[in-house]
Amino acid sequence: MAVTESLPVVDAVRRELEIDEQFHEGRTQVRAVLTLTTNITRSPAQLWPLLTRPAQLAGWFGPVSGDLREGGLFEAPQGASGRVLQVEAPHKIALTWDRHGRADPLLIRLDPEDDGTTELRLRHTTLIEREEFDRAGPGLGAIDWEIALLALAAATDGWRASCLRDVPVPTSGWLATQEGAQHVRAWSVRWAAQAVAAGVDEATARQGEKATTSILGG
Repeated sequence: MAVTESLPVVDAVRRELEIDEQFHEGRTQVRAVLTLTTNITRSPAQLWPLLTRPAQLAGWFGPVSGDLREGGLFEAPQGASGRVLQVEAPHKIALTWDRHGRADPLLIRLDPEDDGTTELRLRHTTLIEREEFDRAGPGLGAIDWEIALLALAAATDGWRASCLRDVPVPTSGWLATQEGAQHVRAWSVRWAAQAVAAGVDEATARQGEKATTSILGG
């Protein structure tokens, strides 16, 4: 993988990738489980409204409409929609994340830590066509969540203890800057490294890294 300098807001997230192949109607698909974990200096009770109330979601994630109670339907930015499957306030919300014709399971957990932070774990399971996975790897989907976690950290100032700096707000304008492109590249590199750790050969992972950086980082 390419080497990138250490960036505090990139290193504030821990990443895991699990993959396996599935065959459906003569097609080969990759089942990818993307897990992003970070610690935010807020309690679960303080973070919960930011994840479950449309008015507060709008302030950092974007406009979300619908019913975010258990069984409710919702619509989210970038053409996403879904259904809330399970709610255990203020610690767990499970839902479907429907986008690009796929209804993917999405789980968010909030667990208090002894140091006063909350461990936020986001787990997104998706099926990707083999050719698409080989072309772009897991990064195209994962970086959307990287950007969301950065936005949440900026809205809460929840990474100051770990990053020791102001966290940039990841607007489209910021993503188009040199700093934004540098972060996209760093995220791409790290997800390519996760792909190698999950069993993808390095040449294919590097191809995905370059594709994700080119598409998202300009």
